[in-house]
Amino acid sequence: MELWLVRDLSAWLVGTVLIIGVPAVTLVLDIIVHRTLPHRRLLQHNDVTGVIVSLVGVAYAIVIGLCVVSLWEGYTDAKDAVREEAAGMTAVIPGSVVFDEQTRRTFTDSVIRYESALVADWEARHEQGTERERTADLSELATLVGSLRPTTEAQRFFVNHAIDQIGRAEQYHHASDAEADDSRMSPVMWFGVLVSTGAVLTMCLFFGLDDGFVRRALLIMASTVIATNLFLIVEMNYPYYGSFAVTPDAYQSVVVDLRQDR
Repeated sequence: MELWLVRDLSAWLVGTVLIIGVPAVTLVLDIIVHRTLPHRRLLQHNDVTGVIVSLVGVAYAIVIGLCVVSLWEGYTDAKDAVREEAAGMTAVIPGSVVFDEQTRRTFTDSVIRYESALVADWEARHEQGTERERTADLSELATLVGSLRPTTEAQRFFVNHAIDQIGRAEQYHHASDAEADDSRMSPVMWFGVLVSTGAVLTMCLFFGLDDGFVRRALLIMASTVIATNLFLIVEMNYPYYGSFAVTPDAYQSVVVDLRQDR
């Protein structure tokens, strides 16, 4: 599904269009279908239609459920990656006490600047997309660690640990960049979901029921549930955008805590 749906449009607008639009289209189709197939003709087939719709409905619910669970897991993985990236360099700061106080302060200030740059880069990602100029850079931290001359075992351990954490932070940042505009749902998966959604809604139209009010009420409820599931899939398809978006709160919290402890 196109990125602009979650990046450029309000989640309330997308949800309203789906939750109102899908039932409206279903009701229009109901009117068209039952002009050709009157309910008295469909009533005698309700037993068979009910069995088929039940089987297809269960299969459809499993497919949609798996999609939602998979997307939620992707969202939590993205959120965990952001937290690990935010906390990765701060875990090194306590070990800097093996050097002098000035080194510890310089290292802490560099981490604060890097975490602040991550927040700025996050905002640029949403405003400029993949064409943005990257603002978060680990070169300052890498240069600082590379300039250290350890003389004790504890200092050597700190330098090695810091280099390892810088490498991990770079990996997390590149992974976050790569996933920012990547869709979790492939075109093939979208094709399957949309075709099966249309099939289930169409099959619901082949129930015969003389009471028009009850029939339309049931159609509205069924199509609203399906539209809500589609809305969840659309919003969770891109974990860094939309109403479920991963936010830079973890970076901001680290910056606030480090400034207070400095």
